[in-house]
Parts: sequence; structure tokens; C-alpha cells
Amino acid sequence: MLNKIVRSRPDMETLATDVEKLIKDTAKKIFFVEGKLHATTQDIADAAGINRASIHYYYRSRKILFDKVFQEALVEFHAKLAAVIDQRELPFRQLIGAVLDFLIRKSMEHPFLELFLVAEMNSNPDMTHPFFRAEEHASRKDMLREYIAREVAAGTMKPIQPEHFIVNLMSLCSFPFMAKPIVKTAIGLSEEDYEKFIAERKAVILKQFFLDL
Repeated sequence: MLNKIVRSRPDMETLATDVEKLIKDTAKKIFFVEGKLHATTQDIADAAGINRASIHYYYRSRKILFDKVFQEALVEFHAKLAAVIDQRELPFRQLIGAVLDFLIRKSMEHPFLELFLVAEMNSNPDMTHPFFRAEEHASRKDMLREYIAREVAAGTMKPIQPEHFIVNLMSLCSFPFMAKPIVKTAIGLSEEDYEKFIAERKAVILKQFFLDL
């Protein structure tokens, strides 16, 4: 009997891990894909097909669950974005193209993640995260300044400060997702038209920066 119990432990651990992953994956979908800011643990339990007690077993409150999935999503986002940005062997416009590919793809996967980030930072101005480390900002801005200077010297870009370049890049990528209902209404897009519009964004944005495209 002892052997049976011992052999069953990995299965129990696997089951527990699967349930916890199901809870987190469902919460991420509800929060960051569907944008349900005020979803309750009961909403998450219903969507996951489990009872609410299971959620409270792993996460004592909705806030604990939200904080967990939010931090995991940000850590994953930062790590993947950093890997793209740090490809310093790439030509500048190819690097910017790779950044655009990543940002657009992530916004399609989790269209409400940035809205949640804005809401969290508004309610918690002292929020810290590796994404906002000053030393990383300084290093990457110096690199960006060098790239821009080369393009300007070659006549393929207008002069622009790195800070403005970064904000322009972020806003041109993010706004169509963060304001999707407004964008669709303002220019009369169906869902199919909107998807085509998003597919065109990379080329349109690159033309905003580079004069020879």
C-alpha cells in the first residue's frame, strides 16, 4: 500500500500543477484577451469549469490571483521584448521591423494587457518592474541615438530625439488596439476590415520613420 501511495504522489502533484495552470491561463484570457477588468473569481471558475473553492485553494483572493498573472505576463513580455531589442547585429530598420512584429503580435494575443498596465500604474505610481529599469533605458537610448544619427547622416531619416522615437513607436503600435472600438467606429471598419487594417500597420509605421520606403 505504501508503494501505491508513493507512486501516486507524482500524479497528484501533476494534477495540482495542471489545475493551477488552468486557473492562471483562464484568468489571463479573461483579463488580457477579453478585457474583463472586473471579472470575479466566480467568473474565472465558471470559465475554467471548476468550482470557486479550487481558486481560493491556490489563491486566497482575486487580487492575489490578478497580481500573479499580471506579473507573469509582464515578465514574459519584458523578456521577449528585450531579446528582440538586443539583436544589435541587425540593421536598424530590420531591428525596428522585428520590434513592430513583436509588439503587434503581442497586442493581438493580449489586446488589454497595456490597458491593465496603465490602470495599475495609475493606481500605484511607485510600481516597479524590470521593464522600467533606468540603467536599461540609458543603454538602449544611447544605442538608439547612434542608430538614428547614422540614418540621418545617410538621408534616410529626419532628426528625432530617442525619447520621441520611442513614444511614437509605442503609440503607433498600441493605440489601434487600446482604442479598438473607437478606431472601428471612427473609420467605419468591420471586424474583417479591422484585421486587414492591423495587418497593414507595420508597413505604414515604417514609412513614418524611414524616408526611402
